[in-house]
Amino acid sequence: MTRRTRPPIGARLTGLVAGVETLSQPATTTVPVASLGPGTFQPRVHFDDDALADLARSIQEQGILQPLLVRPLPAGTYEIVAGERRWRAARLAGLAEVPVLIRPLTDAEARMAAAVENLQRENLNVIEEVRARLQVAAATLDVPEADAVARMFALDRHPESAPAHVEALDRAFGTLGRETWRSFIRNRAAVLNLPSDVQAAVREGLDYRKALVIGRVQDAGERLTLLERTHTGITVQELRALVGGAPARGGAARDPWVKVSRRLADARLRAGLDERRRAQIEKLLRQLDALLDG
Repeated sequence: MTRRTRPPIGARLTGLVAGVETLSQPATTTVPVASLGPGTFQPRVHFDDDALADLARSIQEQGILQPLLVRPLPAGTYEIVAGERRWRAARLAGLAEVPVLIRPLTDAEARMAAAVENLQRENLNVIEEVRARLQVAAATLDVPEADAVARMFALDRHPESAPAHVEALDRAFGTLGRETWRSFIRNRAAVLNLPSDVQAAVREGLDYRKALVIGRVQDAGERLTLLERTHTGITVQELRALVGGAPARGGAARDPWVKVSRRLADARLRAGLDERRRAQIEKLLRQLDALLDG
């Protein structure tokens, strides 16, 4: 008897990336609200109370129009893969049961489904959208989220090392729209490394490009001052000049001590280093440390 091999993760997730096909199927059952729990791979970290209250009122009038996607857990409980916002609103509305689709998804499939379902919403902030896209990339590459950006930087530098992964990323991000995975890692992925105060400002609507500039500043008081300046219409270029990210027009080049220290503090830059350059930089840092001690 020939043993059937399981298809690669990218192939198994194609349907989910193409539009979360399982979410379009009819609801198969209802389960008690109390038997459901939040998803492990939920990209959202903030649920607006007023928006939840509005959704709860809508659910009281019309019910839940789209079933939740869940996967079974031991002891008869379920983890929400997609639809946590509807579940929270259902609890506010006083519902005892909710319609669900029960699917035995793997972690990678659950992560992908949660990400794609959230990316179909229009009210995601930049932090949530970036995290969802990172989950798509991690599931496509079958790596932990913490390793996904570094892996994509490596593929960007050496696409010939894993052409199947490059093709899978092209296909996944092409389906999601808006940006390529290469554009994603070079521009928006770094918002997840921003200090918590700057991330909070992004959730409230701060342009991510301004946030990335302000995030270079290590002093919390200085960051607060810059965040307040964003309410006055300050441009990205003006912010860069203020924090030393770029010299002001006609000005002298910035202090190399400041330039190097800020570049070393850039988590996105560190993630993109290959092993050879990382080793060289670490050697130079040890030499610099010895010079400063001497």
